Amino acid sequence: MRPLLLALLAALPAWSCSCVSSQTPCTALDGHAVIFVADVLVDSGEGLGDGPALVRIVEPLQNVPAGLQEASIETSAGSSCYRRLRAGERYVIITDGPKYSVSGCSPSFRLTGNEYILDAIRDQLHGGGPRLLGSVLNSTGTYTRRGGVPGAIVELTRGDSRHTATTDGEGRYVIPGLDAGRYRLTVRRDRFVPDEEYNNRWSGRMAANPQTNRIEPVKDVPGEIEILPGSCVIRNLAMWPAGRIQGTVRSVDGTLAAGVPVQAFPLDGQGKRESSPLQTAITGADGAYRIEPLPAGPYVIGINARRHHDENAYPPALYDGGRSVFLAESGSADGIELTVGAPRTPARLHVKVLDADARPLPGATVRLDTPEGAQRWFSRDRTDGSGELAAPVYVGQRYTVTAFHYTHRNKTTRELEGTTSVDVTSPEAAVIVVLQERKQDSPLDP
Repeated sequence: MRPLLLALLAALPAWSCSCVSSQTPCTALDGHAVIFVADVLVDSGEGLGDGPALVRIVEPLQNVPAGLQEASIETSAGSSCYRRLRAGERYVIITDGPKYSVSGCSPSFRLTGNEYILDAIRDQLHGGGPRLLGSVLNSTGTYTRRGGVPGAIVELTRGDSRHTATTDGEGRYVIPGLDAGRYRLTVRRDRFVPDEEYNNRWSGRMAANPQTNRIEPVKDVPGEIEILPGSCVIRNLAMWPAGRIQGTVRSVDGTLAAGVPVQAFPLDGQGKRESSPLQTAITGADGAYRIEPLPAGPYVIGINARRHHDENAYPPALYDGGRSVFLAESGSADGIELTVGAPRTPARLHVKVLDADARPLPGATVRLDTPEGAQRWFSRDRTDGSGELAAPVYVGQRYTVTAFHYTHRNKTTRELEGTTSVDVTSPEAAVIVVLQERKQDSPLDP
């Protein structure tokens, strides 16, 4: 029965992880958790039917039964919540009894590189005073951080009280010996800029709101942190390398262009320009721009150059035909000059979508492309009851207009599609797109 069961389960979609954890290894120390340091003897695996992991306990820390030397740990293998425990590695396990388990939401962690967190847990379990610890991360994108920032100074201040720590070679820091209370938290280092959006994010703490009678996120004052009595607090921070790219923008007639958004696009792992810019700057009255902060790497510099959006009245333009500019860490690339065409006149394109019988078709989606095939707009809304919607365009531009309509009924799908072209010659333009059957009704399930 087991092979058959596994085969059936393997054919199902991956389980959905419904847990959203705000716990850190420190906030999980509530006196009820089972905590120990363990070496993994048998790997948990990642697929359905794998696990449990088998571990050898090398250091009991809290609530570990006397004499327990080995333990089996369920890891939700095969689900989107799994937590892999790899054979031959050492972990700090934070779990509940009597049946031990960890998941993607568990505060358990691999010990290598996190020894300072284990030291903080030991200290807290032995009644040590409050401390703050974490890492200062190197921001490499809006949502990505890779590696740590060594030599950064993390500072806590409250009144005349001041505590500082300098990050080690991996970007880690610890500030012990704190009193409970609210502190101002800052980070600094030469040639780096604090990533304020990341540093002022929600701290992860939840508390009861007596006014709403609900458990809600506790929002810290930007730049502040609360140190609770008898606690260790983990707070990771981030910094941008203070790289910059700068130059001027001129119109085609040679005059300096003010108010022009200039974008810096990083390259992906295949050396292709990302679809969205990492940073954007606006030219001043003198036509000068300065895009910062930027991490090291190659960038394509452009104006209105996102692949799937026509964002402003300036026609798309790239520096040196799209050749990338390389930026060293915390360095400066100067003299990156661009030429921009005259601003275009905004217009509205009224798109009317009809079915094959010339009846208005509500609920359709519309996309605009350049004649060369570059997508410039995609509708968030669908056509109304009259089969119409308005799209932002520019006078003097030619667009390929494509409309789609999908219906799913009785386990069948019906796909309609139509395409036409239009030259926008006035601020108010119109076009009709007639949709045809893309393919015959086909069952969703065999």
